[in-house]
Amino acid sequence: MTQTFPADPIRAVTHPDPYPYYAALRKGPALVRDEGLKLWIAARADTVRTVLDDVRLTVRPAGEPVPHAIAGAPAGAIFARLARMNEGDAHRAARGALVKGLGGVSIDGVFQAARREATALIERAEPGHDAPLDALAFALPVSIVAELVGLPPDDALEATVRQFVACLSPRSPPEALDRAHNAASALQAKLHALTPAGASASPLLERIVSGGLQASGEPPNALVANLLGLFSQTFEATAGLIGNTIVTLARHAEFTARLRESPSDIHAFVREVARFEPAVHNTRRFAKEQVCIEGTTLQPGDAVLVVLAAASRDEAWFDTPERFVLDRPEHPLPGFGAGRHACPGEAIARAIVCGVAIALVQSGFDFANPNLRWTYQPSANGRIPVFNSIGSHAS
Repeated sequence: MTQTFPADPIRAVTHPDPYPYYAALRKGPALVRDEGLKLWIAARADTVRTVLDDVRLTVRPAGEPVPHAIAGAPAGAIFARLARMNEGDAHRAARGALVKGLGGVSIDGVFQAARREATALIERAEPGHDAPLDALAFALPVSIVAELVGLPPDDALEATVRQFVACLSPRSPPEALDRAHNAASALQAKLHALTPAGASASPLLERIVSGGLQASGEPPNALVANLLGLFSQTFEATAGLIGNTIVTLARHAEFTARLRESPSDIHAFVREVARFEPAVHNTRRFAKEQVCIEGTTLQPGDAVLVVLAAASRDEAWFDTPERFVLDRPEHPLPGFGAGRHACPGEAIARAIVCGVAIALVQSGFDFANPNLRWTYQPSANGRIPVFNSIGSHAS
């Protein structure tokens, strides 16, 4: 069968098999210009790391620190305070507090909590009916993060977070943005109610506050905004990794059998999924001044599309990168970013995915069921499977 390449790196995100195209990008120049997208493209692992580490390349355009579509509205006020979406001393301090807080979380505790919740969700599904893959991918990670920050159980929380994350997509229509602003206000109120309690709300919140990220005045403030950011950063990226883990098990029956025999291998398995089939395929950086990257000069305002998924299969970093190798030696995973804006919750996200995946494996879920089919949710950067017709778990 002739391989059909996607038209560009944005459409590659939801292409059935973008990896041959990514391999072709890696064989080109370190930075290549896509005039249609008006972007420079970085696909090689070394170039990706160079771009992400360069302080002259920022996460937002200099003239648009908050996307125009949400500026001046509740979601925009939150965006302006997010440590991962901004530069500056205050945002660096907020990031340090988040890293301190998240670094103290028990990863095994998160894994066990995700495993318990996933098992309960699967068991509540009626025998012979589809396992609740959507709830496992989206609602469960939100529930885990809520527990970590000290929010009480709330069945409506996942829907509210889903509405809020629409503000982060340039593809969202005006009505979705209206719902996102309402969701932003609702989430702020819930999280602001935690902050007077401070240390008593949760150990995570105590560590974040002691790290210097404290509530001040009415919302939005930096603490509330970045607590909300934990939910938005978890939502689609973790759902994508859960979905891609299910897809990988559907394509590789031998790993399902191995995990049933040796459940502890789930951690190495999910780590390799995060390399082989990452949830986040690209991110962007913007030149705030003239900068030369591997022989190419970028002008102020130039944008670089950093193709993390291409770097994840670069033979310069990984042996036999096109093979899924369960026992692969540990190596930094491009899909979680690098440098000052690397994902601070990588270990937590992978622990959640491990808990969900091993619960599915041990439930007897039939990954080989021919009715297990999927497409990919429309997105410019996230590879998130949508399961159209799924198999049932064992009764």
